[in-house]
Amino acid sequence: MIKNRIILVDDHTIFRTGLRSLVDKEPMLKVVGEAKDGKDLLDLVILDLSMPNMDGMAAIKEIRQKFPKVKILVLTMQEDSEHFKRTISSGAAGDLLKDDAYEQLVTAVKLVLKGKQFVSPSIASLVTDRFIRSVDDLEGPSLEILTKRERQILRLVASGLANKNIAAKLKISVRTVETHRSHLTDKLGIKNTAGLVKLAYSKGLI
Repeated sequence: MIKNRIILVDDHTIFRTGLRSLVDKEPMLKVVGEAKDGKDLLDLVILDLSMPNMDGMAAIKEIRQKFPKVKILVLTMQEDSEHFKRTISSGAAGDLLKDDAYEQLVTAVKLVLKGKQFVSPSIASLVTDRFIRSVDDLEGPSLEILTKRERQILRLVASGLANKNIAAKLKISVRTVETHRSHLTDKLGIKNTAGLVKLAYSKGLI
């Protein structure tokens, strides 16, 4: 039976041991070596981004140059879309949070070995949310047409405050708040509170 050979790269011995025990339980997978950082690397599927001597991004770049056919699954503690963008654009086939590793490692490895990509669900959610916001930014009205006070009112409306609460917070009359809200709906072409909330969210006001 031919097994897919894997080398684990992580500077924490205990974490490597745990990952190895998970992988070795799978009949088609076999850990054939371990390394504590990128300089020890010979072959790779699983790589920790935060390592001494040579960090993960540098290791990915070197691996892609010397071993272009090697598939790379990144282990990371960083849960943000910018990190994901850098990881995937550098040539990695997967991005797995360390907090998810014990539950999702085997699934991630199998997908990467099949030539597919794997992304931890929480990272995927962040990326999707950022994409949706970017689409809304392109399609929605610009907030530049609003005055400073109107943007302030929009943010407070989107936060769920009633007109009288907004008036008290800004030390203005309820009628003045109503006037600003009327200007908001006219300028933005949005006639209800739900639409204002959605716009404020898409523009990052809340």
